[in-house]
Amino acid sequence: MRTTVILLAAASLAAVAAPALAAERLTDSQFVRANRCLGLTEAKALGETDAAPLKALIKAQRQGRHISIEDRADAARLSAKREASRAEGDAKSALVGERDGDCKSLAQS
Repeated sequence: MRTTVILLAAASLAAVAAPALAAERLTDSQFVRANRCLGLTEAKALGETDAAPLKALIKAQRQGRHISIEDRADAARLSAKREASRAEGDAKSALVGERDGDCKSLAQS
């Protein structure tokens, strides 16, 4: 009886942990990049877009990061927002292209 309970508990734990382990771990630089992308996505100056996929990715990937990486990521997000608010013309177009290209594919990975 005790063995059955232990096996059921282990199976339940494995079922819950499997989806978390299925997602690939981003490198620290990819994590910082995802936060830059979030900043571009949230920038009102570049137009409305859905930030939910990036927010979910970042939330899932934040656990276990060193505080210095989290600080770099936060700085990248804020810097991207500032950059977007000041951009005009070709610079603004380039940021929109980055957000709609590389950032979108990162959020879908």
